[in-house]
Amino acid sequence: MENDLELKRLEELAARAARTGVTQFTRFIDPALTDAVRQAAGRQRAQYRLYGGYPDAERVMAAFYDTDPPGDSEWPMQALRIAWNPKFAHPAHRDLLGAVLGLGIDREATGDIALATWQGAPCAVLFATREMASYIAASLESAGRAAVKVTVADEVPDIAPPEGREVRVTVQQPRLDAVLAAGYDLSRAQAQKLIAAGLVKLDHVPNTHTDAQVGEGSLISARGHGRLKVAAIQGQSRRGRLVMSLFRYGK
Repeated sequence: MENDLELKRLEELAARAARTGVTQFTRFIDPALTDAVRQAAGRQRAQYRLYGGYPDAERVMAAFYDTDPPGDSEWPMQALRIAWNPKFAHPAHRDLLGAVLGLGIDREATGDIALATWQGAPCAVLFATREMASYIAASLESAGRAAVKVTVADEVPDIAPPEGREVRVTVQQPRLDAVLAAGYDLSRAQAQKLIAAGLVKLDHVPNTHTDAQVGEGSLISARGHGRLKVAAIQGQSRRGRLVMSLFRYGK
């Protein structure tokens, strides 16, 4: 039911943008809804743009518009810088997210939390709706065991690249089960069991089809194993297998 309401809301915003010519913004949406944004824009003959405050953001806002897309400064979001003393603590992403949601804030009011650096010191950047930014800045005082200070960021700090490593694999076909097995060093049977159990997502959406096609940019996550991204498809090996470069998230 909740998902139906979200889809209806997207449809209404796209229709309003097409009818009035006034840009309509969503709040932050789950990555799984980005395809629904595209479909709603197409049905209502509106244009759309997705933006989360920095390149490659996962949680984004959608803007439906008629002719002119909104510039980066026009979006109803605000970057917040979360700082702490690295001599005493190093809050992890889960600590920061838990602390923010512990304020009683609806998830749609917040985007990504990204680790970053500011003037040589570690920090994090939280993207939030403008109406919630001041409340978060005034209310968030700790994350995990770390005391934190939150300030409105006039400019986004240098966001750190995600932790992980690239691995080069070969598969017979770009199927979900084959890529999953190669990326996590699993047997094909183990990968298929995970998929059949509903424990695997492809591009943020649960997928139970072992033969689902995977392409460049595809994101795969398996519960208990982590996440993979298909960084590049590099052609065929001498044995006729498909060569892929995968980015495996995590330390």
